[in-house]
Amino acid sequence: MTPKRPKKLTQNHAVRVALTALVLAVVCLVSGCRGNRQSLDKPTLNVALGHDMAGYFVVGGEHYGFVTSVTEAVAASMDKSLCVCTSLTDKQLRAGLRSGDIDIAAIPTFHRVELHAFPSLELYSTDYVLLMRADATTDPALTATEMCRDKRVATDQGFRCHTHSFGSLKQVARKIDTTANDGHSLALRLLQGRCDAIVCERSEAKLVRYLYRNIREVATFDEQVEVRLIFANRQLKDLFNEKLQQYAATEDYNASTELYFGDTSIAQGFVQLTYRPTRVVGGISVWDKQLQTIAARIGVDWRLLSAMARYESGFRNDQVSNMGAVGLMQVTPIVAEEFKMEEYDLTDPDTNILLAAKLLRKNSRSLGFGPFPATDDGVALMVASYHCGITRMMEAQRLARATGGSGESWADVSAVLTNMGDVEWLRANECRMGRFNDHRITIAYTNLVLAAYNNYKQTVE
Repeated sequence: MTPKRPKKLTQNHAVRVALTALVLAVVCLVSGCRGNRQSLDKPTLNVALGHDMAGYFVVGGEHYGFVTSVTEAVAASMDKSLCVCTSLTDKQLRAGLRSGDIDIAAIPTFHRVELHAFPSLELYSTDYVLLMRADATTDPALTATEMCRDKRVATDQGFRCHTHSFGSLKQVARKIDTTANDGHSLALRLLQGRCDAIVCERSEAKLVRYLYRNIREVATFDEQVEVRLIFANRQLKDLFNEKLQQYAATEDYNASTELYFGDTSIAQGFVQLTYRPTRVVGGISVWDKQLQTIAARIGVDWRLLSAMARYESGFRNDQVSNMGAVGLMQVTPIVAEEFKMEEYDLTDPDTNILLAAKLLRKNSRSLGFGPFPATDDGVALMVASYHCGITRMMEAQRLARATGGSGESWADVSAVLTNMGDVEWLRANECRMGRFNDHRITIAYTNLVLAAYNNYKQTVE
């Protein structure tokens, strides 16, 4: 039977089709431009990791992993802070990319049809490692799959969903458990005797071997898994790719690659990374001891100082900004003069931390909270004053009260900070200061520091 030919379009139908296509094209163009502006103008780069994305983990309140290390470095080169959320479903990733709440999504392999509409690029390829207890008897002549014969094996969703090796493993293993999604949970199952072997993505396997010395790597599955970054729009992808190529030529990038996929000890690698030497298992940064000692002396929380150092300098004591701010806490020479410490070296971590702690305590008192605020709102106002200056914050407090709000509420005062960027509002409310152009940066910085601080309070003593 000869298949029917499609009907010939009438002239009116053809016109309607053309007009519809034109309208859709305009809508897509406008939406794309809006997304571009949103992604490029925001002070933060929002990165989301898929629920089956292996190779990331949280230790001591910090995100670790090659994706987060690379995206954080690229975000810094774009003058943005990094905000990471994990374990999102495909539906959540798609919705977030469309709405602009997510700038970049990281997923293993790129077979998901629902994400094909977004621009993407390959970030790296990795493999999976078989680990057993150190006292387990193994035959090095066997493949990773053959070593699992008649054994109870635990692995993650990434290995199950994105490798052919999982199918082969399923045929020989006695039982496979895929309910855990991180190397730490898998390691605990192995040590508790709930399984005989675990399968981890390579970078996670390195962390497991470091944290649990009685677990060893016994074999590698001979299969590569691709990890891709999915972007909300093409303009962001092009800019990110440009910055990524520049970063890939640096020693920091080589150090990260060696740390997560090479032979370097993960303990040494965390400290050797010059971009951000904060990768300390069981703590926050390599400056923990100094921060704890000085914070206790001044009467502030060392974890708050750590959260600020994270977003001020990325924990780099040699960092110097274009405005002359120096060191871990980005202290200025003016602050050193204020506390009669202008003769001190601001790159010295102890000096830098001491000045920052003293400034925080002074600002807290000026804002009416005593040496250290007792509420989250008070902490937010103190942190914001560190970023934009105590005089501006006190004026924002005054205006908040004058317009019917509370001078002790971060929501009310941050709303005033936003209004202080509007010249007409300033005139109508008799502000004693000029226009505040950086209100978005101060508000974003404060919220990021608070989020990190709350995370540290839950995970680090």
